[in-house]
Amino acid sequence: MTLKTTAPATTELDSAIAAAERDAVVLWRGEPIPFADVPERVARATNRHARDLLFGSYVEAVEMLNPRYEERLARWRAAGQPDAGGFDPSQLAVTLEPFALHAETPYFAALRRYLALVDIEQGDATLADLWHVMRGSAWNQWFGPRTVARAVAATGRPALEDAEGWLAAERMLAGDPADADDPVRGAVGEAYATIVAAPEWLAEEVGMAEEERIPFTDFATFVRLERLRQAQGELLYELRLYATEDRDVNRAYYSGIVGHMIGAHVPEGLYLAAIPAAFASARRLRRAILAAQVIEAVERRHGTAWWRDPASTELLDQVSSTSSVEDALARLGYDGLDWRPLLRQIRTRLIGEMSGYGGPNITTRAGTRKV
Repeated sequence: MTLKTTAPATTELDSAIAAAERDAVVLWRGEPIPFADVPERVARATNRHARDLLFGSYVEAVEMLNPRYEERLARWRAAGQPDAGGFDPSQLAVTLEPFALHAETPYFAALRRYLALVDIEQGDATLADLWHVMRGSAWNQWFGPRTVARAVAATGRPALEDAEGWLAAERMLAGDPADADDPVRGAVGEAYATIVAAPEWLAEEVGMAEEERIPFTDFATFVRLERLRQAQGELLYELRLYATEDRDVNRAYYSGIVGHMIGAHVPEGLYLAAIPAAFASARRLRRAILAAQVIEAVERRHGTAWWRDPASTELLDQVSSTSSVEDALARLGYDGLDWRPLLRQIRTRLIGEMSGYGGPNITTRAGTRKV
């Protein structure tokens, strides 16, 4: 496939899709729920049967929108492989194969532990179950609105909203959502977002009890890794999406590839809703890799509580002002993108990696391994 230098013109169609998503509702037990709010409601459902029913209604709503998504896909195909933003997504997928391999054991060990907390066995989980687990509502007791505002402000990031919960804190640490579209500013924002799992910040700014900090750090890191593995699965799927026009094959590819990566059943009906923009997954992965290198560089120069040092803010402002990923890497002292800092940061903060949690045997998709 040839890499295009321009994306297909789908602006009007994108606007029509956004309007359809905005207007769609899911009727749940007599209550009309806006389409965009349904995933959060699914994640909040503590009763698994109710969660599955609501999730099924959501998938049905997505199926109603699929003709519009399919029209957009047809336009992308007509223009050839869409632009990934000036880089080759297939090369990125190859580069990240070792990351997926090395992250597999810690990921599936953590997945098993968190599913067990809600009485679900590994291999029996659905995407809805993962949404529920990753919401992590039990931790929100430490993240009231005042605490979130104060703790975020301590990093120099603006408190953009009056909200509570660890996810709100993470969102505010990441900064302006519009920056996510810029590969460098988005990576710097993502670097800040990882502070939500930093033990020093949790202790001094959030006031989290010592016995809670390691478990929460583990949980937030598991969520970070799950997002990465889902993005990898979506990238591998999307590289196949433009190669065949067989709708049934593409639906099966999506469910199989992404489900394989995250260890949960993923409905086929989401096969295009998961691709809101061409190669968005590839851009997320590049942003995550650069963010990890940003973190490694500032920790090396300013320590693990780098956000306290004004010099680190100055450095990150300089990085944010660079015009390309390559210039940002050069400013940080790197020759190119490297996934190894990302893996090191994840493995350092997972309980299973630090303490051998769960005994000497770790179960993965491939079976039981000695660790």
